Amino acid sequence: MSLPAHRALQYTFLALTLTAALSGCGNKPAPTATASAPAAAELAREDVVTIKRSDLNHSIPLTGSLQALRQTTLTAQVEGVVGSVAVRPGAAVAAGQELAMFDTRDLEKQLLVSKAQLEKSREMLDLNRKQAERNANLLKQNFISRNAFDATNSQVQTSVADVNVSEAQLALAKQALAKTRVTAPFAGTISERLVEPGQHVGLNSKLFTVVDLSELEWVAAVPSSQIGEVHVGQTATLKVDGFSGEFSGQVSRINPAVDAVNKTVEVYIRIINDQGSLRAGLFGQGRLAIDTRKDALVAPAAAVREENGQRFVLQVDKGTLVRRNVVLGAADAASNTVEIQSGLEAGAVVLVSGVRLTAGMPVKLQASQP
Repeated sequence: MSLPAHRALQYTFLALTLTAALSGCGNKPAPTATASAPAAAELAREDVVTIKRSDLNHSIPLTGSLQALRQTTLTAQVEGVVGSVAVRPGAAVAAGQELAMFDTRDLEKQLLVSKAQLEKSREMLDLNRKQAERNANLLKQNFISRNAFDATNSQVQTSVADVNVSEAQLALAKQALAKTRVTAPFAGTISERLVEPGQHVGLNSKLFTVVDLSELEWVAAVPSSQIGEVHVGQTATLKVDGFSGEFSGQVSRINPAVDAVNKTVEVYIRIINDQGSLRAGLFGQGRLAIDTRKDALVAPAAAVREENGQRFVLQVDKGTLVRRNVVLGAADAASNTVEIQSGLEAGAVVLVSGVRLTAGMPVKLQASQP
């Protein structure tokens, strides 16, 4: 056999061998891909809650600041130099207590001048009246003319006017002297002092601010959608920053106007502050008691979510989170719970934690610890 023919046989053998090998590989069964199911998210017992029926104390959450029912700024009723100041900020004062005193020397001099002028005017009036009486007798005897008699009467009228002016000036001098004593208009506390001894102040200059802390008003904003549930006389409870315990009060009045920006209505709650511990300007949070809903279906507010205006909860149903749209009713600001009016039944287990889980995810509860 020649050399070329021998090589052709080798090539043919190699081709047959490769074809057989490839055919054998193709006859092997292909491995099947198995889809693994997602692992169930494990929930702690505190991540879920069982919906139950119970009484719900319906209340509206409130926030706002305290303000004094009575507060006034005292101003100078006379112009002059302040002689003495008796109180400082924080001092408790009684109604009528002296707070400051002006230097009265100039006004006392004016008072003496006014008294002397009045006395002089009265003496002149007395003289003119006596002269008028004499002239009346002379006129009857035709010893004086009518014009002379009329002139005497005119002098009497002028003297009467002078007396009236002098009396008015004396009254003004007495009033000015009385106004040099600055007193507290009511019992309270000095919150501001704006004057010092020796200071010259003008008329209507600010001197003191007096605050009555025995009663305060808590001014809180209520959403306009809930204002229909608020009435005068309802009880509110509040906690104030920096104070332990709670304070209570009653709704005393309701603003008739709605805030156009915030869509809220101001409610004024009177707080009795017998101990004087609370201060105007303090911020407080609390709730306004509305009513009690008997045998309500109650859920924690933390369990309720919202998306595109629709409220819903995530219920654990046969190992899967299921979205349940709900309609809410009353709320209890104290326990942070809400009434479920529809969408759930008692006994439902819902998610309350802030874990980012979504509907359709598989979940399982942790086993109870022995």
